[in-house]
Amino acid sequence: MAAGPGERVLEVGCGAGVLVTLLAAAVHPGPVVAVDRSARMVAAATRRNRAAVEAGRVRLVAAPLVEADLGDDRFDVVVAVDVRAFWTPPAPEWDVVARVLAPGGRVVLGASVMRAGDADRVRVQVARAAGERGLAVTATAQVGTVPFPTATIELRRPDGG
Repeated sequence: MAAGPGERVLEVGCGAGVLVTLLAAAVHPGPVVAVDRSARMVAAATRRNRAAVEAGRVRLVAAPLVEADLGDDRFDVVVAVDVRAFWTPPAPEWDVVARVLAPGGRVVLGASVMRAGDADRVRVQVARAAGERGLAVTATAQVGTVPFPTATIELRRPDGG
């Protein structure tokens, strides 16, 4: 996922904020909004990214994605790593993503695969749920090695979306 300068990024499931730090550097001066359902994780992410938060370049939200106040924000990139909600039906998180993703925007998901066949199952479920909301899979890959490689899936919203 090559997020670039000026892009607006939403990270879902930010945990302690490691990826937030990398994203904020990659998209500077663009904004990063990060959501996690754990207030404890958001507090840790806030500490890790204090300077960017204080500068207004990073905003952290402690809430499940479906309850997060994102207002009228639109994002060029939505990223989530190991957020099972995206491939576990009914996956209402996709409704939020479809609403906040800018025309031509992309979604990048990463999923640790624990068993043979998991990567294919995740790809099928993601393609189905996202496809119902007008998003199309544009790339898939499996990176890393056994025992726990990561399946990555990139989706895009058509320019008119």
